[in-house]
Amino acid sequence: MKQELSITDFKVRTTIVVQWGEMDAFQHVNNVNYVRWGETARIDYFKAMGFIINQNPKKMLYAPILGFQSVKYISPVLYPDTIIIGTRTEEIKSDRFVLNSYFFSTQQKRLVALKTHEVVIVDYNKQQKIALPKAVIEDINQLEN
Repeated sequence: MKQELSITDFKVRTTIVVQWGEMDAFQHVNNVNYVRWGETARIDYFKAMGFIINQNPKKMLYAPILGFQSVKYISPVLYPDTIIIGTRTEEIKSDRFVLNSYFFSTQQKRLVALKTHEVVIVDYNKQQKIALPKAVIEDINQLEN
């Protein structure tokens, strides 16, 4: 039997306080907010890896860029609530790494959404995607282990 995930299973966690204005006409949090919250979680993960955020890209050898994202909605979120997002690397490929962000509702005491982020690395000087540098793989392994 597969064990259920808990927020304690994640080394990188992001806390989001749901705002009243994030709800839509159907009285639940609008789907675009999950994308925004996931972006915050992804940046928190990058910072935990050691990437410097808001640095001039031209001064960097390479930088992470979102190549693909998807969100699976499991249960509607309502105001008031606090969402704790646990993010981790699920897969490392030759040209990207795949993060998953798990959204846990403190009101519902359960997983309410899952976001997948495929992250590629770009050489800003050449303006092209590059193979995943060994240093990035090492940073991920150090963070996750």
